[in-house]
Amino acid sequence: MWNMFLGLCGRIPVRVLVTLAALALLAGGVWGFTQRLDQWRQALSSAQEDARSAHELAQRQQLVARAWQAHAEHLAEVGASRERQLEANQQALAGKRQQLERIINDDQTSKKWADHAVPDGVHQWLCKLPTTDDTGDGAAPTHAPLPDAAAASPDRDRRHPHQSGPDHTADGLRTASAAHEY
Repeated sequence: MWNMFLGLCGRIPVRVLVTLAALALLAGGVWGFTQRLDQWRQALSSAQEDARSAHELAQRQQLVARAWQAHAEHLAEVGASRERQLEANQQALAGKRQQLERIINDDQTSKKWADHAVPDGVHQWLCKLPTTDDTGDGAAPTHAPLPDAAAASPDRDRRHPHQSGPDHTADGLRTASAAHEY
């Protein structure tokens, strides 16, 4: 076989053989280069896909970060609003406490008002108020009926609500008829 190949090669000019060998090497190089080029294209395509997915992931993470930031800002606004409301409520409460302190400290004014006699008509009207709800809405009455003056014991009369001790009457009202006793 080698003899035949060498015999065949001996009849072909060397120039053609070199050209054929060069063409065969060139074809092999082109084929290897195209294979490598396909690998590079696949690697480039894969890298571009990875870059696209990384970019999409970064965009989604930015959206999530913006949403969390907006939520945190909203919570900060709500917290600040509650703090303002709490401060306003505390100031209002402090004002009410100051008013109460003034009333307690200015008890002489309250005592003078309490020392005024209650007219007999008002006392009788309070005694006649019903103990049940006449409106029919089922609400409990806002007061308890006052006992009649005759029901009070003979050693007691209607005194001032702020007075204590045995002279304190059952209904706590000083009527105009009993006012002359003081």
